[in-house]
Amino acid sequence: MIGFKHILCPTDLTPESDAALRYAVALAGAYEAELTVLVTHPDEREWAGLTSCEIDLRKILVAQDFSIESELALQLAISLAQEYQTELHLLHVLPVAPAPVAADLPPGLEYDFHRAARALQRSIPDEAHLWCKVVQEVRSGQPYREILSYAEENEIDLICMGVHGAGFAMRALFGSNTDRVLRQAPCPALIARPLKPASTNNGWKNDSPRERTAG
Repeated sequence: MIGFKHILCPTDLTPESDAALRYAVALAGAYEAELTVLVTHPDEREWAGLTSCEIDLRKILVAQDFSIESELALQLAISLAQEYQTELHLLHVLPVAPAPVAADLPPGLEYDFHRAARALQRSIPDEAHLWCKVVQEVRSGQPYREILSYAEENEIDLICMGVHGAGFAMRALFGSNTDRVLRQAPCPALIARPLKPASTNNGWKNDSPRERTAG
């Protein structure tokens, strides 16, 4: 009997590529497969050779919100970083307004910053530091804006994200933050989505006093 465990679907978000994405979504739902979507843009920085097929991947960004979906994106990013010896950037965005530059952070927000930073450190296997440079940062504000700003500022080659949703319907495939990142990113984006969500995520979700970043 035929079966699928992992499906990769490239798309440029044009109407012409919608059919392929619909088939990928349908197959993933039918066979309970993990679905990974690679989104490309016509004006992005290129790191894949057009004729040689060589990959010059240097910096990977993971938008980490400590959900099972972003954990899957992190594992994909770690594998790519190991394969191509790239820098691995982890970014967590607290969905709150940033404090004025001259003012101290409110006690609750400062606590969230420190706790998110510790969770980012725990999410990376110790051995990863042996073969790649790991950069971690916590920001606050609109998640999609901070992700796009970070990608621009650091010349990121690939953004890895997880997406949330109750089903595999097209409208549930990408959340609002993810959709904005996909359409405005300066580089390709790799979107990971498991069929069945899990209930644990590095201990962050169970005791977080604030809402985690939505995909």
